Amino acid sequence: MEELSCKAARVNLWDYAAQALGKTEREAVDSHLDVCRDCGRWFADVSSLRTGFRHLPVQAVPPLLNTRLRVIASRERSRQLLRLNPAAWLHDQLDRALLSFDRFLRPYAVPATGGLLASCLCFSLIAHSLQLRPYLAGDYDMPIGVYSEMTIDDWSPFSFSAKDVTVQVTVDENGNVANYSMLPGTGTTTEEFESAAGFLLYSTFTPAMRAGQRVSSKRLVAIHHYQVDSRGLTHQD
Repeated sequence: MEELSCKAARVNLWDYAAQALGKTEREAVDSHLDVCRDCGRWFADVSSLRTGFRHLPVQAVPPLLNTRLRVIASRERSRQLLRLNPAAWLHDQLDRALLSFDRFLRPYAVPATGGLLASCLCFSLIAHSLQLRPYLAGDYDMPIGVYSEMTIDDWSPFSFSAKDVTVQVTVDENGNVANYSMLPGTGTTTEEFESAAGFLLYSTFTPAMRAGQRVSSKRLVAIHHYQVDSRGLTHQD
C-alpha cells in the first residue's frame, strides 16, 4: 500500500473523523497518523472542532420562516405541475391576469360608482325639463338643440261663449301674451276676436326654454267651448 503524504492525509482528515472513507483510504490514513505526529495533532484539532460543533445549541426555526419556506415549496411544486399541463398553465395565467386587473381597479371602484350615481341623480332631476328638438339653422345644416315648448299653466276663469276658434298666440320670455291673431280665412267677427283675446289674456303660460334660457315662442291654440287644444309653432329669440 502506497504511503500517504502529509498533504494528502490532512485533506482526508474530516472524512476520516466522520468515518466516511473507504476501507483502503482509512487504512492509509491510520498508517500515516501512526508515524506523523504533526498530522496526529492536526487530527486532534479536527476531532475537537467536530465535538464542539455537536455540542452547539440547536436554534429553533422561527414559525414565520417555517411558513414562508412551506409557501415557497408549495409554489415551486405547483409551478412544476403546471409545466406538465399546458391547459392548467393557461388557466393559471388567466386567473393571475384577472386578479391583477381587479387589484388595479379596486382603488377606483368607490369613486367611480359614486360619480356615476351622482350623475344619474342630477340627470333625473333635470330630465323632465329637457326636450331634444331639431331646428333648422341653415339650408343643409340641422343641429340638435335642447328646447322645451311653451306650456299652458292655467286657463282664464272666465267662460268662452263664442264659436270654436283657432288662435295663434305669441308668448314672450316672461310668460306674457305678446301677440295673438286669428288664422287667415276663419271669418271671425270683432266680438269673437275680443272674446278670444280676453280669454287668452287672463290665462297663464310658462315660456319656452332653449339651452336653459327663456325665449319667445308661438303656439296655435284651439278653443272649443271649455276644451282647449294647443300645438307649438316655431320659437323666436
